[in-house]
Amino acid sequence: MAENKKCILIIDDEDDVCQIVKEKFEHSGYQVLMANDGAEGFKKTEEGKPDCVLLDIRIPKGEDGLTYLRKLRSYRNDDLQEQARMRKTPVIMLTGAGATMQPLFELEQISGFIEKPFDLANLQSKVEHVLKIR
Repeated sequence: MAENKKCILIIDDEDDVCQIVKEKFEHSGYQVLMANDGAEGFKKTEEGKPDCVLLDIRIPKGEDGLTYLRKLRSYRNDDLQEQARMRKTPVIMLTGAGATMQPLFELEQISGFIEKPFDLANLQSKVEHVLKIR
């Protein structure tokens, strides 16, 4: 794996969504991590230091996306650089209710959202835009 590869973390309880997105981004040269709930995703965020997180807001079993996001945005660490990096990790929400939840998303400082079902090219374009402005 090349050192300069951007890392994407997908947190979604639907394995098929994770696998399809993983294949698309790996094919485009990204390193991809996957998690099925927020708790597992948070561990992978600390360990893998992703450049962007694709987060399903509704996860019926385990920690949901909103809980993960709030934990990420309030992350505390003795290393203030690490704390700032974690808190500023760009998050793109994957949701079936984007328009109705947009005020909440803005409050929670997300980088954008994609409504399910989504187009993979549109998702990749949004990720690349977020990574470019970072």
